[in-house]
Amino acid sequence: MTLDGERTKQIARKYVEDAWNEGNTGRMDDVLTKDQLYHDPTVDGAEGLEEFKRFIRDYRNAFPDLRYDVEEYIVEGDKAAFWGRVTGTHEGTFMGLEPTGNEIDIMGIGVVRVEDGKVAERWANFDLFGMFQQLGIAPSSGTRSRAIRERPLL
Repeated sequence: MTLDGERTKQIARKYVEDAWNEGNTGRMDDVLTKDQLYHDPTVDGAEGLEEFKRFIRDYRNAFPDLRYDVEEYIVEGDKAAFWGRVTGTHEGTFMGLEPTGNEIDIMGIGVVRVEDGKVAERWANFDLFGMFQQLGIAPSSGTRSRAIRERPLL
């Protein structure tokens, strides 16, 4: 792997650790650009850093023990792809759902694009259906619509 590739991989790891595993919004300024592009099956477009910090805080409030255990990182140019398991316990309100105490254990894939040493673009695809099942949310069309509006994906 090239020196640039190794740096991209380190930045991707730092993103996962600081944002998802630690929920440390204070360190995100060092890892993510002020404005990023975000893509998942339900959302596509610009997302400011402050908006993403609120999203992380909300997720961490709902799942205080949230953990994203990455199995592997693959780097190509300025992008790093990674996949693994996301686990946590539903202990706070999530998408209007009061805490259930249920544990989630889902698979997911993320990709980040690094620009000037920071994450500038993110892609994510996680097992939202599996997460809903584990939380006891019936995947009706009403739930799906609400889920899309509230962007529950990681």
